[in-house]
Amino acid sequence: MASLLLEGGVAGHMNHLYDNPNLTFRKMKEIMAAASDGQIEGTEKTDGQNLQLSFDVNTNTARAARNKGNIKDGGLDAAALAQKFGGRGALEDAFNDAFAAFEEAVNKMSQEERVEIFGPNVNIYYNAEVQDPRAANLINYDLPTLTIHRVGHREYNRETGSATDKDVTNNAQKLSDALDVVQGEREEGKFKVQMNAIRNLEALSDDVALNDAYDRLDSALTDAGISDNQTVGEYLVSRIAEMIDAQVPGLSDETKIVMMKRIFKEKGSNIRNVVATIPKEDEDKIAGVRNMVQNASLLKFQAIAPIEEIVHDFSVEMLKGVYSAFILDNDAEVVRLRAEVEKAIRAIEGSDSNEAIEILTKQMSKLKDVDNVSTAAEGFVFDYDDVTYKFTGNFAPVNQILGLFKYGRGNVPPLQKLDEQEGGRTVAVVPGAFKPPHKGHMQMVQHYADLADRVVVMISPLARKTPSGKDISFDVSKKIWNIYLRDAGLEDKVTVVRSPVNSPVSATYQFVENSDDKPELAQPGDTVIPGCSTKGGDEDRFKANFEKYAREGVTISDPLSCAFVAPPEALSARDFRAALDDGAGLERFIPQGVDPDDVLDVLGVERKPEAIDEVKDTTYTLNVTYSSGKVMTVHKVGDDAMKRALIRISKRPMVKSVDVSPPPKGMLNKKVDEISTMAGGSVEGYAVGNKNKRSIIREEDPEDEAVEEVLNYLLGKGALS
Repeated sequence: MASLLLEGGVAGHMNHLYDNPNLTFRKMKEIMAAASDGQIEGTEKTDGQNLQLSFDVNTNTARAARNKGNIKDGGLDAAALAQKFGGRGALEDAFNDAFAAFEEAVNKMSQEERVEIFGPNVNIYYNAEVQDPRAANLINYDLPTLTIHRVGHREYNRETGSATDKDVTNNAQKLSDALDVVQGEREEGKFKVQMNAIRNLEALSDDVALNDAYDRLDSALTDAGISDNQTVGEYLVSRIAEMIDAQVPGLSDETKIVMMKRIFKEKGSNIRNVVATIPKEDEDKIAGVRNMVQNASLLKFQAIAPIEEIVHDFSVEMLKGVYSAFILDNDAEVVRLRAEVEKAIRAIEGSDSNEAIEILTKQMSKLKDVDNVSTAAEGFVFDYDDVTYKFTGNFAPVNQILGLFKYGRGNVPPLQKLDEQEGGRTVAVVPGAFKPPHKGHMQMVQHYADLADRVVVMISPLARKTPSGKDISFDVSKKIWNIYLRDAGLEDKVTVVRSPVNSPVSATYQFVENSDDKPELAQPGDTVIPGCSTKGGDEDRFKANFEKYAREGVTISDPLSCAFVAPPEALSARDFRAALDDGAGLERFIPQGVDPDDVLDVLGVERKPEAIDEVKDTTYTLNVTYSSGKVMTVHKVGDDAMKRALIRISKRPMVKSVDVSPPPKGMLNKKVDEISTMAGGSVEGYAVGNKNKRSIIREEDPEDEAVEEVLNYLLGKGALS
């Protein structure tokens, strides 16, 4: 009976591992091992609008096809394509613009190249994906792109509309090479036309997921009486045979064979053939067989379910390290997707539809938890032994849940309107430059993670430089944050995003305002804890500003009541940058439990181990007295850091005096108007009544002052008098 599944198949179809009936379980394990070791090469699977594209070399016009009839007719030109998608708004615009971009790009190639790539008579079509922010499906891509895939290309017989057996891989490579040349000549802002880039699937950090998959596979095979050397097809046959015996016992071998042929839709098989093998008087058996055959799809789904679940869970682990090449901020898109899924789940659970809840339950058995939405890439496509496979992880259940929520299914109407009330979370928003983040920053985030349901760290997009001129970029900062959060086990609770404006504090105002009603930003019912600077007693003003901008229903928590009481040693990103140039004493900036080499590798810095024990900088305590009578305590390590802090503090109009302990050599406690000179040189233009002080929220602020002020205040909160 296994041979029933080993015939035919759709050439070029992208299989899950469990979809290929000819795949042995030994080979399945081999593929998993190769993936786990980072030995799988392939391309990102994208979530766009599919289109088959070719080119008519006789008329120099692009052609598109959606079915066999289009191919026989020589494809759709621009006008026909526009008519096909006319009246469909953004989708129409996306297809038409992508089509025009493709035609423009190909027309820049030579006639010889066009004939070689597309054939003399619109013979070769290429599998393409239109990704346009205007016509998004599940994933929001940032830039309009026409992506030519690496698989799915075909030469067709124009008379029949059927694919030939010709391998067009070389033609696709020539198209890729030609597009690389002409793409650079295209006008910025237009649709980008490109081949999907080849990349390696990132290796897993350990064998936990692989060994788990192996153990579960072995258990499933044992239950089915199948060995490693047998195939997925044989597993299915064995499982369905068990189901037949359980549901309709006593059937003859002949009946079971003919029945299996019908279940797997062997050509020429039908229900009459099956019933003819059963005596007419066995009405119960006939009814039972009819029921099973009529539900053949469900039978096959139930039979393969144990293997599908194993492959799914392994795929989820593999895709956690995959970032979409078509999204500027993958982590922000993951946050958005999670928020959308949470909203959909609440709406479905709050509905009166048993059908909707049943669908949700089925999909949640795969997804398990919203936190498992861990990548903005739809999946990964790769070839192994000349068969094309895909890992899609949690894209499928997420797509099903959101589709049910937005569009309904069967008797279930769209449920989107049922979830008007969003929110109820406590969200801490921590803004800063974080160039680079250090131990103090991480301690603060850990503190907020204990207080809030979710923490959002907003990083300024502006780079900072070390004294020697080495850039510390947003990407570097984010990579370091990811290391800290990974090692602290906070990846699922803390989200690190790029501030949409240069000032991350301004971005927090946008977060609570949420004028575009984005699900990843503040929602009615949410309580937001802002990271806020005192700037000379300005905490009340900042709280007032947050409340001013906050959308209706959003509560702003008192930043003082949520402040972090830190140990005496306070650090600054400025000091960290200075230490990077020297390479010594870097460990004091790294959180406990984090391998310093992991961080320094990201920074491209080689430390000097022999110098580590030589760092014996004094920790200074600066008690800053404001004219209001309030006192703020700031801690600085090292003479230079202390002096820079004094200069910075001395510029504040509300500062009355600063006490430094222990007193630096040659320095006693001084009033603020004496400090700048004592600290290392006159500060030109300083006056207590300075009215030109920089605002913490100005976008043009070139320095790291926002996070310095926020952090130093929060770290010193316990010493406020």
